[in-house]
Amino acid sequence: MTSILPPGQNRIVRSLIRSYYERAELYLPFDMELREFAFQPLSGGSYVRHLSFQTAQELREVLLREVPGHVFYSSAKYQRPSARDMEEKGWMGSDLQFDLDADHLCEPRKITFCPVCGKEVMGERCPDHDVEAREYVEIPLDCLRKTWDQAVLLSRILKEDFDLSPRIFFSGNRGFHVLVECSGDCALMDSDDRKEIVRYVMRDQVPFRGVEGDPGWAGRQEGGVSVDEQVTVDVHRLVRIPGSIHGKSSLLVKEMNDFLYDISLSPFSGKAVLLPFITGDFLLVDRQFHLNKGEPVSMEAGYAVFAYLKGLGEVTYYVR
Repeated sequence: MTSILPPGQNRIVRSLIRSYYERAELYLPFDMELREFAFQPLSGGSYVRHLSFQTAQELREVLLREVPGHVFYSSAKYQRPSARDMEEKGWMGSDLQFDLDADHLCEPRKITFCPVCGKEVMGERCPDHDVEAREYVEIPLDCLRKTWDQAVLLSRILKEDFDLSPRIFFSGNRGFHVLVECSGDCALMDSDDRKEIVRYVMRDQVPFRGVEGDPGWAGRQEGGVSVDEQVTVDVHRLVRIPGSIHGKSSLLVKEMNDFLYDISLSPFSGKAVLLPFITGDFLLVDRQFHLNKGEPVSMEAGYAVFAYLKGLGEVTYYVR
């Protein structure tokens, strides 16, 4: 019988992630001593927040001890970043962050199934085996590319209309982040100021400052950019650390100048064996795989860990 471990409890996967963080090049803000750090365990659950580090090595030691699924620093700079009360932290300003998710632009494929019998189910539990159902979400590649195009358009608006210097990052899962490292007046914008920028880039009854007829105007007029408003207006928002692993995919958070979505985003090499929980055809990163429930399949480790974190099966063997 297949062993159904709680998500995040696979020893092989934890070992691979830990090994990655032993050598990982994490891209941290130059003023990291002013930032709050946080992580979420690989198994999910509550965030561990209000952490403060003086050096990258201090952070690495925590990553090797905890092996988290998600790692963040605050967009805000604080006088006392480890204070547990937001008022006591002493806010000094925040970077400007935008979140663009592919599932806000397109309809993803969703399957809710029982990891024991592999049958699709309605609701949160399998009625036959009384175990928690798993939801698999698959984003088409063309949808990710559309999201990238939106990120590029947003970046251009911020550059040309606001004279800012945005950077685009793959989120590690199903979207992109556009980040502006702020100082001066930019950093001191409050939530209302940031909301005005959101309204502007989303074309929410705010006229563009650009000149009609210039390249890109048609795309702007078509409806602006779809962003998650709550991410941008929240001056205490967390930012995924570039170079870290996204715990729902195993792919890296990575700065991008051109669209990229393939297995090179996985930090794992070698081969692994996946024991599927379900039968069907699935897009694992950039390749289609046919899986048969209970039939072990050998594949590149990057695909196997991706499938595991998507809930499709268990990683049972790994060879470097």
